Amino acid sequence: MSPAGGRAPLEVSIKAKAYLSASGKTLETLREIAFALDKGKVGAIVGPSGCGKTTLLRIVCGLDTRFEGVIVRPDSGRLAVVFQEPRLLPWRSVEDNIRLAAPGIEEAELAKLLATLGLVEHRRHFSNELSLGLARRVALARALAVHPDLLLLDEPFASLDAATAGGLVEAIADLVEARPVTTLLVTHDIDAAVRLADVICVLSDRPARLLAQIPIPRPRRRLTPDAEAQIARQIAASQ
Repeated sequence: MSPAGGRAPLEVSIKAKAYLSASGKTLETLREIAFALDKGKVGAIVGPSGCGKTTLLRIVCGLDTRFEGVIVRPDSGRLAVVFQEPRLLPWRSVEDNIRLAAPGIEEAELAKLLATLGLVEHRRHFSNELSLGLARRVALARALAVHPDLLLLDEPFASLDAATAGGLVEAIADLVEARPVTTLLVTHDIDAAVRLADVICVLSDRPARLLAQIPIPRPRRRLTPDAEAQIARQIAASQ
């Protein structure tokens, strides 16, 4: 996960992250988390629910600056984030939501993006006509339309049934293979992490610490079921 030489497109070094609770007590969320992600690679963050995975992602994208440490993002700094909630504008269609973020996108590129994500027939639909799974696909299309240098995904498979989540995993795998972009994914879905990531960072319970970095030798659907199961066991053993 660390670069062979020079500076990686994403470097994370968090010494500590804490906040005040409603009772006035200081609660530590993150402690001594450091990793680097090479250009075009996919990293997955896994760990127990409530351990601070989303807090980590908010720090990486710059929404939370109250922490001890340093975050180094890609040089050009074009960042796209897909939050747990799709956050689509309800008064705009699927196409308009995408074009709002990328007004200069050409028709051919938009059509290809919609086709890859299974959204062609929903192009003119509004967000209240979409399922959660479809809305998350639109949010992903909107993020990719701006050609980000760094893509952050926060629990993209949460609250989805197995079939819908599996379809979204396949769509993301197709996209990161076709147009490599440095991607950091937060998820509690171990199977999805194994199928998508080049490396998996395993966090402990709160305050979250980095327990292990597990490289995936053949990412994005190239592993056999037995190999996937072995990696899943490795992740479980490290927690």
